Amino acid sequence: MHWDQMRDTPEDLRKRATRLRRGIGQLGILESIIAAAEGPWLGAMDADGRGAAELRMHLAGKYRLLVVVTSAGKISLVHVNSLVKGDGGEKILSTKTALRKGFGEEKMPRPQEWVEYAVRWVSDVSGEVDQRAVVEWQLAGADRKLTTVTDVIESLRISLREQEKVRDERAAEVAELKAELKYLNSIADRQPAVIAEPRPAPVAEPAPIVESQPAAEELVPERVGAAAV
Repeated sequence: MHWDQMRDTPEDLRKRATRLRRGIGQLGILESIIAAAEGPWLGAMDADGRGAAELRMHLAGKYRLLVVVTSAGKISLVHVNSLVKGDGGEKILSTKTALRKGFGEEKMPRPQEWVEYAVRWVSDVSGEVDQRAVVEWQLAGADRKLTTVTDVIESLRISLREQEKVRDERAAEVAELKAELKYLNSIADRQPAVIAEPRPAPVAEPAPIVESQPAAEELVPERVGAAAV
């Protein structure tokens, strides 16, 4: 759950811890941390059903706390973050060495002291934020959400106007085609139907008569006789 979505007060968290006590036998550690949260803290608690639990709390978003308790009743992670101090305000106590953070020259508390460390941290920062700061933080978050919703609505309006323009163009095209089709149908209705008559079968013409010519050999004696006379 995101920090902005956490709405449970310390009293709500205590009630939730009481309801979960039957399934989780190690909530006493988290209850001691919740009891130290004086002021307008908000948070959320979650359990995995196998005895492990997780507590998240924040103070106007400026101070954040994450504590994970195992089913054996030991803290496996304490993550505190003072956002007002920048990067130097983040510290992580973890059973995993690679996750530890924020303890340079400062001696890191031993695992047996992690509960006291978390309780002391919550108690120390509780007096640094009043209810007005909480309301200001909530107002900033609500204003961001309102801006986001407004931007989404404006984008939808622009898209809707574009779609309406496309719709009008298509409607004009459809109307033009309907008018043209109606005109063509009216012309076809006014013209009489033309019945095609069968064409007569073609008559074959007689072949031309070609007169035979005497051969050249037959004409030679006549020319010779005429010359002798």
